[in-house]
Amino acid sequence: MLKSTVLLRLLSALLFLDTAAAAQVEIFGLRTFAAGDEYRPPVIAAGEQVTIEFDVATNIPPNLHILFYHSTRDWKVEQNSFINDPGTIRAEMLLYAPAPAAVYQYRYRYRNSFPNTRNRVAFRYSGNYIYRIVDADAADAVLAEGRFIVTENIIPLVVTMENRYHSEYEPPFNQRIWTSVAVDLPAEFTAADRASVAHEDVDRVAVIRNWELDRPVFIDTKDDDPESFVENLLRPNRTFIRRDVPVGNEYRRMDLSSVAFYPNNQPAVLRDGPDVSRFRWQGKPDANGATKADAFTGTNSDYLEVELRLRLAEPPAQKVYVTGGFSGWKVLPEYEMKPDTVSGLYVLRFWVRRGVYDYQYVLGTPAPDGTVQQQDWFTLEGNDWRTINRYTVLVYYADRRLGGVDRVIGSLRVRNAGTSDPGKKTGFPIQKIINNGPVYYTQPKN
Repeated sequence: MLKSTVLLRLLSALLFLDTAAAAQVEIFGLRTFAAGDEYRPPVIAAGEQVTIEFDVATNIPPNLHILFYHSTRDWKVEQNSFINDPGTIRAEMLLYAPAPAAVYQYRYRYRNSFPNTRNRVAFRYSGNYIYRIVDADAADAVLAEGRFIVTENIIPLVVTMENRYHSEYEPPFNQRIWTSVAVDLPAEFTAADRASVAHEDVDRVAVIRNWELDRPVFIDTKDDDPESFVENLLRPNRTFIRRDVPVGNEYRRMDLSSVAFYPNNQPAVLRDGPDVSRFRWQGKPDANGATKADAFTGTNSDYLEVELRLRLAEPPAQKVYVTGGFSGWKVLPEYEMKPDTVSGLYVLRFWVRRGVYDYQYVLGTPAPDGTVQQQDWFTLEGNDWRTINRYTVLVYYADRRLGGVDRVIGSLRVRNAGTSDPGKKTGFPIQKIINNGPVYYTQPKN
């Protein structure tokens, strides 16, 4: 009896330790990008891969899985087991590598691209996808979440972006981009042909600036937004138009790659001193939101505790946040800047992997649900036509054969003119994908 009691206590203790260990699993440095290229936002053509990378600090590799869910155009998971087949949404046997010997802030780095030959994961339909990294030993507790988009590119489209002043805004906010998206849709619909499209169900275009998947600008046939409209609405060949696409400013850049400037195990205060508002001046060229992480070797693979400091002439009406590649370009409560009573600066410390990051400051209001609402990306950073952005244009289709499931049947990456001239246009794509294969075009000099 005594031996049984001791054995039960021992098993209970081991179970407690296992549970505690599982509860301590934390994801660091989550990044998502296209086709193994960290300069490409996570928008892939059918047949390409999406790359997911992150770090963990547990003593032994946890039993992590990744679940993939097809979602609506508004990022709500499809509650349909036919669309999200349980047999094709779970990725097991994730690849990982131990951190280099000189690294102290984490133990293992995971880097996997999907779909692949090891997993049964399949992106059967184009559209928006949410993925969740879960701990399979803790009842699939969700540790982190990310997003990407799969496109089919079965229709031709032409995108034009033109500098135009907008009379409803004060300078410099009146510098807007008139964006038109002309789509060439088939006149007839054949239900038996999967490539066939019912043109009346092509009802939304999204324009995404750089990596900002969470804040697209929509042109929708069903909305009453005075800034967007559709020409030839009832015809197969129609043009989606949005007249108020903001250009913003070049992002700020944070280069943490030098071990000499920013030694490990010490807070990294940026060498150029506190940031200030850029409302009236143009920023330097950036990487259009991309993050260049340092190589996975030696001391340059570790994390630093970075201190950002911002000096403002007067307190803003809203709270101040920082966003960038380290936050997935989301405005999150944990990245709120706090005023320092001694220096008068707004200060934030957070951990980030060594590398080069684009970032910027955003004003916002915290909401009861934990989100940041009424986001203002321009008051602290400015708005200038000279800014060069890469825009991803997506054409959504509510496929009636699948119960209205949202597919993306066309996509194009373009850039704006990047000059201060009113009326300046760009209309040539940086990349056009035909039959899911990339065809590159030269950007016109004008």
